[in-house]
Amino acid sequence: MVDMGLDFKAPKQKDVKQWQKVQLLYSHGFTFHSCGCCGPGLRPAELKDVEAFLANTLPRSAGEALLAKINAYARTRKR
Repeated sequence: MVDMGLDFKAPKQKDVKQWQKVQLLYSHGFTFHSCGCCGPGLRPAELKDVEAFLANTLPRSAGEALLAKINAYARTRKR
């Protein structure tokens, strides 16, 4: 049992996909804590959206950031 925050709304007990989503988010450090003014921020609504959410939200390593810059530069050179 973990503290997911006051903004956490537990899925129905039988909603396995929603519980899997909660488990994935928590395993990557996402909870539902907030300052009380505007909520915990955007969270994916469906399990299928978690992968894209994590890819866009988690910090990149220095190597991944450099590769993204190289790819962006290569796209501009092709024009």
